[in-house]
Amino acid sequence: MRSTLFTLALALLVPLCAAADDRPVQIRVQDLNKTPISAGAFKIRITKLSGSFLKLGNGSIELEVENVSPAFETFSPRRLSLVNRDNVQVNIVAARHGDYRTVPPYDPNVPTAAFDRRIAPGAHIKESYRLSGRLHLPMRFYYDEKLLAEIVE
Repeated sequence: MRSTLFTLALALLVPLCAAADDRPVQIRVQDLNKTPISAGAFKIRITKLSGSFLKLGNGSIELEVENVSPAFETFSPRRLSLVNRDNVQVNIVAARHGDYRTVPPYDPNVPTAAFDRRIAPGAHIKESYRLSGRLHLPMRFYYDEKLLAEIVE
């Protein structure tokens, strides 16, 4: 009798535990810079997030991506997607670089394509990207077709 009850209780609890593990992390906007998001070999931190400027134009995002694996890994910003509260998907369309020193001088106001980046083991990169639309909270954060986090107010 006890083993039957134990088996029944265990059968009811196991699906609940499995469902709890499938839920993405919820991150408040003010905690974005402090909360890394795990995505396979990467730890991604959103250091800046702008919905749009004065409700005009599209949003932007600044990411710090760290390779936590023991081998070189390729980070592809084109695999990142944000889905607004209205279920409108917003993607990365261009990169903005503000710290290149080239001859002739590089203009950080001119966007360039968002290229894949090879990241060395233990190294990190920081990149700013323009988005294809405006951001409205709450939103879902996807990388490589996996829901990783929900960003809330």
